[in-house]
Amino acid sequence: MALIDDAFAALADIRVALGAGDRIGCHVFFFSRHTRERPHDWYKLAMEGAVADQLASASRHSLAKLEGRAADDQALSEFDFDAMVEGSIGVLKVAEVPAIAEWLDEVPQDDWPVRFDGDERLLDQARFYATRLNFADGRRLTLFRGSRGLTVTLRKKGAVAAAFSRDRNEMVAIDGAVVSFDGLIDFFAWEGLVFIANFRTFESVTNIRDVTVRKSGEAMDALALKFGLGPNSDELKAEIGKRTMLAKRLAAAHRYGLINDIDPQKLVDRAAQKRLRLRCRIEEGNAHFEVDHTNRGQVEDFVDLLTDLFLQSPVTGREWEAVVKRTPKPRQ
Repeated sequence: MALIDDAFAALADIRVALGAGDRIGCHVFFFSRHTRERPHDWYKLAMEGAVADQLASASRHSLAKLEGRAADDQALSEFDFDAMVEGSIGVLKVAEVPAIAEWLDEVPQDDWPVRFDGDERLLDQARFYATRLNFADGRRLTLFRGSRGLTVTLRKKGAVAAAFSRDRNEMVAIDGAVVSFDGLIDFFAWEGLVFIANFRTFESVTNIRDVTVRKSGEAMDALALKFGLGPNSDELKAEIGKRTMLAKRLAAAHRYGLINDIDPQKLVDRAAQKRLRLRCRIEEGNAHFEVDHTNRGQVEDFVDLLTDLFLQSPVTGREWEAVVKRTPKPRQ
């Protein structure tokens, strides 16, 4: 589990860097899809030093909680393309997923010239925001949070906007949007690793869905070389790619090498035993399928069969439909 060891070391490294006492640079960018009136997707939120320091402090607190979860609950797990287990923290190497590296490169540099100009509607329509912390030694930590972490108080026309100042002990006028950051983290990038605490946000704002579809396509290509998938294999491949949950499972199975371990006869026997809605037979020593790609039930049964959905406990004898699977962790 070299990746998990690297992940723990990285979390400890981040903790040391955040607690070193050196000045930490902080830059915030938010993503709001461009329109005809607004040609840009990314905007920089300029802020005074005190606000930047508070954001850095909030990030330190959130990261400490994540590290605690990782250590106490053994929540760290290697990221795969299947659904993440609730409460787990997925880890991936950026070098192994080039598309994610490209997506991360799209986050603006610190000198990004397009700044937020005070239009509350722009912030209200933001999909997510990125907080970059720059350390004195040149390393950078980039934290991502979905739109739910950004609260914008829209001013009503004709209303008076003010906030209470504890320093001055009085209400002070506000001439722009009131923005609140919840300080939480959905995923973050550090030194070639990405840590994912909220898979839903990670999936919705990055290009990981495109990667999943591509990987599931590679799995179908491998299956086509091993088994007979019939004359409509390309259509079947395209249909699975359209159904994200099925594509995830097939991509994960391919990543774990399940396809290479499949016994054709046992596969056909299992399909008959479970009375699946597809035709599967042995011909010249190999498994051959007839799957109607326009029939959603047949497509789902095909993926169920090829991804080891049906598992039986050696202890209780009970059978389970195991949608999410993990390789066993070493026991002390």
